[in-house]
Amino acid sequence: MSRRVWFSLGGFVLAVAAAIRLYRLDHFSYGLDECLQGYWIRGTWEFFWRSLRFDAVHPPLDYLVSRTVEHLGPQPWQRKLPDVLWGVATVAVLGTLVARRSGRAEALFAALLLAFAPFHVRYSQEFRPHALGMFLVCLSLLTLDLFLDRPGAFRLALLYVTWLATAYALYLAAVVLGVAALGLLLEDAISADVARRQASRRFLAWSPLFGAALWLAYLPWWPVVLEASRRPPVVALEPLTLMRFARTLSFFAFGYNDGDPFRWTTAAWCIAVLAGAFIAFRQRGLRFFLIWLIGGLAAIEILGYIHPHFYVARRFLAAGLVFPVLVALTISALSRTSAGVSLAAVVLVVFLLWDANGLARYFREGRADWRPLARFLSTRPASEQIFTENQYAQLCLAYYVCGPDWLFREAKGYRPVSNLECEPIRLTWAWPPGETAWLVLAGEPKCRRLRDWSKAFEATPFPAAEGAVLIRLDPAQREAALGLRR
Repeated sequence: MSRRVWFSLGGFVLAVAAAIRLYRLDHFSYGLDECLQGYWIRGTWEFFWRSLRFDAVHPPLDYLVSRTVEHLGPQPWQRKLPDVLWGVATVAVLGTLVARRSGRAEALFAALLLAFAPFHVRYSQEFRPHALGMFLVCLSLLTLDLFLDRPGAFRLALLYVTWLATAYALYLAAVVLGVAALGLLLEDAISADVARRQASRRFLAWSPLFGAALWLAYLPWWPVVLEASRRPPVVALEPLTLMRFARTLSFFAFGYNDGDPFRWTTAAWCIAVLAGAFIAFRQRGLRFFLIWLIGGLAAIEILGYIHPHFYVARRFLAAGLVFPVLVALTISALSRTSAGVSLAAVVLVVFLLWDANGLARYFREGRADWRPLARFLSTRPASEQIFTENQYAQLCLAYYVCGPDWLFREAKGYRPVSNLECEPIRLTWAWPPGETAWLVLAGEPKCRRLRDWSKAFEATPFPAAEGAVLIRLDPAQREAALGLRR
């Protein structure tokens, strides 16, 4: 096919990727992490930087983008548009990288599979740094590939800026980038192409200086990284088990969230991945994809052992981008023979249909929606206080009951949304006699003592709000429930 046809097909894939990521962009509310990002970009610069340094979970680049967009007065769904942009751009950049390292057919298949991948669609719709991190990993590797093709000052500067941006966008993305870039350089250092071989070896020789320049530019944020690394782990180590490994594979196959069981569809996908890995291992120029995937997954897993954190499959996103590439290599290999064209078409269509099934589940029920609960509570008289069992529910609910300035204003001037911290005894002073109040049971940690205590009251479920249960605290039952009657 002509170059014009390939570009037309690529443009069609990007249009499809954009349409999928724009679909139902306002269907769900923010989750806890998104609410926190919404809080932090409000208020003064001093509040902004203090919040990011205190949290220290992510570097500041994506928050700076969000704060810039915030000056335009966006609607909640419009705050996610940059993430949609990063997601679509990732499809384009990864496809371009695959085309340069392998061929147009493999690039088209990889872009199409990533465009439909539920895990990538989800995090291209989330108001968080993950989409930007994935985009910058792919862009940085593409700039490295371009630099090795024709070294020059401009391309070196572009390479430096993209790598630095990755480090300022997502910690784990920077780790994966380092692993993948090393794999690309080592593979090209033994390339049959003399010019690329020389360029790779020269870059490896000067890489300590390049790394030092990156480290100098990262010094403003380095104290935050060090302070975060010294904090005690928030959870106990969750060891790598077959069950957890299967959950991660299901997530990158056709799932959109943690916890999807390992089905026969995932097994079929794994066969395609293994076949693609075999092809990549045997073909020059593609072996670095295996280093990107395996080395990236291993590096993140090791970091999880060094400093345990909540297990979430999304921490592997920057490495998991290779999975669609390996499946694409398998489909492309099948299509090279006349007998295999039909089989390749069947495999591609079946995988896309399974992706579509995962997307349908995601668009139907894949995210939380705190807004119906918040709307109900907002219609109640202001004298009726709202309590939550933990800070998780407090932060999510206050965002929609009080607004995104609630945290910056330290709740002053807003309707109280109070955290009981699992202790019913706090209601003795906080719940006024003669007044109806409301208790929201949702989020983590789930407090058995408080939940058992609340069973005497009327309850209304709000399952979309992460399984929330709204308890009506009847003033007629106040003294008896709190043990105040003698």
